[in-house]
Amino acid sequence: MSAQPITTFKTNDKECSVHEVVLGCDKLWAMGQEEAIRRLSKKRSSGSSKYELISDFGARAARIAAAYASFYLEQGEDGKPELKGRFYWMGLAAFASKQVKCGLDFIPNDPYLALTPPIVQPPLRIGKNALGKGNFWLFQDIFVWHWFYSKYKEQFDECAPERNVRSCEGQIKTNIDSLPWADEALATLSNLHVTDDVKKGFKDIQQTEILPIGKARRSMQLSSLMAIADHEQRKILQPLIYKNLPFRATLKMQAGFEWAPFVPVRVAAFSPACDVKQPELRVQMSEGDLYDESDRMKFIGAIAKQYHLLMGTREAYMEGEIRTISTWANAQ
Repeated sequence: MSAQPITTFKTNDKECSVHEVVLGCDKLWAMGQEEAIRRLSKKRSSGSSKYELISDFGARAARIAAAYASFYLEQGEDGKPELKGRFYWMGLAAFASKQVKCGLDFIPNDPYLALTPPIVQPPLRIGKNALGKGNFWLFQDIFVWHWFYSKYKEQFDECAPERNVRSCEGQIKTNIDSLPWADEALATLSNLHVTDDVKKGFKDIQQTEILPIGKARRSMQLSSLMAIADHEQRKILQPLIYKNLPFRATLKMQAGFEWAPFVPVRVAAFSPACDVKQPELRVQMSEGDLYDESDRMKFIGAIAKQYHLLMGTREAYMEGEIRTISTWANAQ
């Protein structure tokens, strides 16, 4: 725990009295994790104070996309519209999570999965489970880094090394332990500890904030995006889902049937739609394997390059599409 208190809350159960509660890094990280869970939850009933996790994978992906979009747009009480564009990765991530939603929506839920031919049921289940797990735990990781930086920027460098999801206590620990795939994910991802890529990404964000609009600022935006992309792809998704042999086989099989009109292609579309016809608004993976880290990073690099180009030449369009995605926050 940090030596100095980060902030204090005045609270007490005695009427007309106060009691200061010191909140150090560990407590603030716990608050951020609780917010990440809440964003993917709904109230159990009208008027209830209790929440439950959204069960539909596609609805979760929509909410995640909306959260990313809102961060990019600097919406909400902690947003700083004058700094819009500093969270550059978040704009691209809004489109990426939308694309995951498309993949998840393509695969029917279990009651309807039984209606598909038995030979395709296991691959569909494997694919949906892996996509849902990766999307969910990437959000639990990356959203909280941005949440903390947005709220407690001055303490970010001090507190970043102290992030450890297993150090949470009380109800938030219970909530985290009950999350889907929690034991596997936290063990695989080192309890969401800081990485060098996270440090670099947020250093670049800090630089973006102080640079004037122009070539240097755009270069720093792209640098921050690629550092965070390296973190999410290499440190989160690769060990968590892409090393899984059954999922690799499923992706290999799907790639072999992309010619079929009912199979989604490996594409990134800069639109709320799953795919678009305009060639400048889409990037398709035509060779290589999505599960292979090097092949996938080439694909991510191509997507980032086109995103960066469009942000420079069609910013109003891009931000309009991101704004549309930001309205999905209550998807169920």
